Amino acid sequence: MIFKKKETPAVKEPAETEAENPFVEAANTLVEMERNGELPEGFDLQEAVKDRTFAELLQEFEPKAAVRIYVAEKRAEEAENSVKTRMSEQARSRKALPKSQRTDRAVAASPDYMSMSGEAFSALEKQYKNAAHSGKRVQI
Repeated sequence: MIFKKKETPAVKEPAETEAENPFVEAANTLVEMERNGELPEGFDLQEAVKDRTFAELLQEFEPKAAVRIYVAEKRAEEAENSVKTRMSEQARSRKALPKSQRTDRAVAASPDYMSMSGEAFSALEKQYKNAAHSGKRVQI
């Protein structure tokens, strides 16, 4: 348990009374909720009391409402982070896909001279020489 009700001596200072300190009342309510199993599943009271946001919620709302709001905000934050992660993974996977080389008009395929076999290169060379001898313009 996080909050324990203090055994107070017979003499209390005026600022220490439970009626004047809302956090003592909230702590008592949270302890009772924990004992009765009323806290939401997955709610870590020790982590929540360390969080400034939870303390601010306890100031604005009653403890039961503050717990519900805090849990809802945490779940929404986790869902948002999950979506961001998933979207960035999708973007990375799309970048890895090959891109289309399409143009508006047909493009003549240029031969890949580096990966051509010697026989294919010789045949292409003959074809260019024959075209050049017959007067056709040859572009390489």
